[in-house]
Amino acid sequence: MANEEREFDILVIGAGIGGYIAAIRAAQLGAHVGIIEKQYIGGTCLNVGCIPSKALLHVAQVYAGLKEVDKLGIHIEGQPSIDMGAAVAFKEKVVKQLTGGVAQLLKANKVAVFDGVAEALSPTRVKVTQKDGSVVELAAGKLILATGSETIMPPFPGIDGKNVIFSTEALEMTKVPESLVCIGGGVIAVELACMFHALGSNVTIVEMLPSLIANEDEEVCKALTRSLTKRGITVATGARVESISDADGMKRVTAMTESGPQTFDGEYVLVAVGRKAQTRGLETLVSAGLAMDRGKVVANERMETNLPGVYAIGDVVGRTWLAHVAETEGEVAAENAMGHDAKMDYTVVPRVIYTFPEIAAVGLTEQQARERGGAVRVGKFPWVANGKALATTETEGFTKVILGEYGEILGAAIFGPDATNLITEFSLAMRAELTSDEALVTIHPHPTYSEALREAILAAEGRALHIYQRPAAGARA
Repeated sequence: MANEEREFDILVIGAGIGGYIAAIRAAQLGAHVGIIEKQYIGGTCLNVGCIPSKALLHVAQVYAGLKEVDKLGIHIEGQPSIDMGAAVAFKEKVVKQLTGGVAQLLKANKVAVFDGVAEALSPTRVKVTQKDGSVVELAAGKLILATGSETIMPPFPGIDGKNVIFSTEALEMTKVPESLVCIGGGVIAVELACMFHALGSNVTIVEMLPSLIANEDEEVCKALTRSLTKRGITVATGARVESISDADGMKRVTAMTESGPQTFDGEYVLVAVGRKAQTRGLETLVSAGLAMDRGKVVANERMETNLPGVYAIGDVVGRTWLAHVAETEGEVAAENAMGHDAKMDYTVVPRVIYTFPEIAAVGLTEQQARERGGAVRVGKFPWVANGKALATTETEGFTKVILGEYGEILGAAIFGPDATNLITEFSLAMRAELTSDEALVTIHPHPTYSEALREAILAAEGRALHIYQRPAAGARA
């Protein structure tokens, strides 16, 4: 290998969604860039996370929808069936196309890719043990840490037993389990629970906290729980898992609840309690004083660590555990490493969950807004009153917006059709500091789901047009 191929302006450790974006942005700015990846280009998100799960969620949603088409006058002879082997093959095709595209982008931007395990020897030197066993040392002017995260392994007995799976294995299953106990009630857990239930599994969710997706708006959390229960998913909250065992040919999850021990049986147990920062290979930097907080690397708004020339982004920083935030952090880190002045702003970060129906939110929840104090107005508009939702049978849920004293949008939440795309309107409005007046004079096309967003703002102002509101004191005319 030529000497110049071992010396880089910027080295990125980790080619996940944050890392490869950082590498490409740095290359666009004229840097000679190298990137090191121990497993696969695209990281968790593209290979075993966001993308493959959404591909299989789409399969599950289409399959479940086929059972309802008779209501639309469409008749299918016999019952539809699912070939999970073919579904997994479709998912793999999607993953291959995306990861292959990223590899081509890195090549087109002249980013040198090293397949191997990285060990940071100092802020300017990295040792790479390549897949063929050879070892190379690389020099860097600046270093960007994008080492990602890994699945949390709770310490209760039986977690390493047969038919106990994690999210990665769940996306590889070529047979739909008859029954599944899902440990965890966060984003990954509720998405996979929806997927398996739609594919035909009998699903139980066991969550330690009092609520599913506990960090989201309370009304949304309750609506999701009602929706899941109505669909036939058993939800047990306030249940702290103590063990997994075998019983009567099944897997048994034992949990402690307010009323005492309770058991939940299923063919498989899916453990989905979250992820933690992956910092292997950074031990020398930590010994040299790299600031850490509860296992995560500390970075400022410029994505700088306390070590000069060392930046950190994505799950290893763990500010939000969101892929789209990691992307933005990657851009910010690359730009600052190249002498620009960029800063991260976490105040307007959309949060999306691919349940059936979808959930999306941005900004403050109603509870957070009220705890902060000041005038708060809340508007909610049900999908059952939206023409497009009725026409497409997507009437479950609502759109909710929280306004401040001057009509500023403090936050919003959507539980319903296409929520993960619609939330961008609220995000852009918040980012641009638009008030309710400015949003309301924006003409929304009819019939669309987007009309419900405007109607929610109208409801917050006390003048909704497509639902009846009792006149309230202080409502704006």
